[in-house]
Amino acid sequence: MKAGVLALQGAFREHREVLEALGVHAVEVRTPEQLASIDALLLPGGESTTMTRLLGTSGLREPLVDRIAAGLPTLGTCAG
Repeated sequence: MKAGVLALQGAFREHREVLEALGVHAVEVRTPEQLASIDALLLPGGESTTMTRLLGTSGLREPLVDRIAAGLPTLGTCAG
């Protein structure tokens, strides 16, 4: 299994490191191509307005919505 950590904002590095410590192959996701290659996704918390803008400028918004709607296992954490 390859887990992705959305690496646009928030504590993405720390989330990846925890997954790796648990023996999970984890990658930081910044592009639609990286998103397409994962089996599960972690969404670290961040500021919602900034995250929305970054999802748009990275081209990840639509592919992310599509993958989650198609059943991609996803876990989100809160920044606050």
